[in-house]
Amino acid sequence: MGIWKWLRKRLARDHEGSDIPPGASLLDVVLGRERKKKTVSALGGYDADSYPEDLSELLRRRQQVANALLEMDVTDAEARQKAIPRLRELLRTYPHPIAFETLIHAFVDAGRWDEARGLAFAAESRRRECAESEHPEICAETDHLRSWTPEEIDQIREEREKPEKAKKR
Repeated sequence: MGIWKWLRKRLARDHEGSDIPPGASLLDVVLGRERKKKTVSALGGYDADSYPEDLSELLRRRQQVANALLEMDVTDAEARQKAIPRLRELLRTYPHPIAFETLIHAFVDAGRWDEARGLAFAAESRRRECAESEHPEICAETDHLRSWTPEEIDQIREEREKPEKAKKR
């Protein structure tokens, strides 16, 4: 028996007459090696059996925080200032980028510059953490969101304090 006949016979036996399965190498099919476990490379690439528990818990907490943020009035400066304790609590539950953004705005509105600067630094650290995550669901979390820097907080502070200094003179 020639090599080609043996190969066809082997392929027909293992795969019931079909061709080589997609993504398999010829050697793996011939030698009967197990295929590697499928790696996830896109959002929604998991099924019910392969979904990681830790990721499921993270996404559940993220959704919980997102729902709480939707219930808040984040468009009004006074409402944001009143919501500072709740926003801090939400950040402890899950460090959602929109919670960071809202709390930074609340601190700026309240004139709490040092806390705003510190939170801007923490938000940037969280952004890097998300970018380095092995899960695409977490990596996509900060896409298309603007990041704050402590220098921007200082610039806003200077702009707001200029009129106050001019009034005192």
